[in-house]
Amino acid sequence: MILNANWSVALYCQRCGKIEIHDVSYFTRQDSTKTLRCSCNHPQATLIRTAPNQVKLQIPCGACNSLHEAKYKAKHLLKLKIEKIYCSKDFFELGYIGKREAIEEILAFTKREFESIMQSEEQIEKQQIFLEIINKLHDIAEQGGIVCPCDSKAIEANITGDSDAVLLECLHCGSYCTIAAKDEDDLEKVRELDYIELTQGRILVKNIDLD
Repeated sequence: MILNANWSVALYCQRCGKIEIHDVSYFTRQDSTKTLRCSCNHPQATLIRTAPNQVKLQIPCGACNSLHEAKYKAKHLLKLKIEKIYCSKDFFELGYIGKREAIEEILAFTKREFESIMQSEEQIEKQQIFLEIINKLHDIAEQGGIVCPCDSKAIEANITGDSDAVLLECLHCGSYCTIAAKDEDDLEKVRELDYIELTQGRILVKNIDLD
C-alpha cells in the first residue's frame, strides 16, 4: 500500500501575483518553523508545527495589511481534498490548502475561465471598434468624402477574411482602399479622416451596405 503523507498549500504572491504551490510533509517535526516563499523569493507565509497534530499557518495579507493565522489538524489535512483560504476581514482569496492534484485542477479550471472571459471581453471591444469605424465611414460617404478615380459613386464597404480591416470598393471599376480596423489606434486614425481616395485595382469580398 502506498501512503501519501503530503499535503499542499497554494498562495498568491503579494509581490508578483503568481500563485505558488508548496508541498508539506505530514511528518514535519514538532516546534519547527518554515517560511514559504514564492519563486520570486518573496515570503508568502510562515508554517509552524505547534504540536504533534497541530499546524499553524501565518499569512501576511495585502488586502487588509494584517497577519492572518489559520490553524489545522495535521490528520485533517491528510484527508482534506481542497479548501480556500480567505482574508478574514475583506473575504479576499489568498490561496488554497489540500491535495496538490485538487489544487492543480482548480487552478487549471480558473485559468481556462479567465482566458475565456478575456477573449470575450476582447471580442466585444473589437466589435465596438469595428462598428465605430463603419459608422465613421458612413459619415464620410454621406459627405461625399469617398472618391474613386472613375468618379463613380457606387462604393461598398467590405470585410476582410480576418475581420481586421474594411475594404472600400468601387462597383464600377474595382478600385479600392483598405482601412485597418482592429484596435484603438486604427479607430483614432479613421476619426481624423474626412476624405478617402480609392486606388485602382479589384478585390471582391463580403459586402456591408454603406447606404
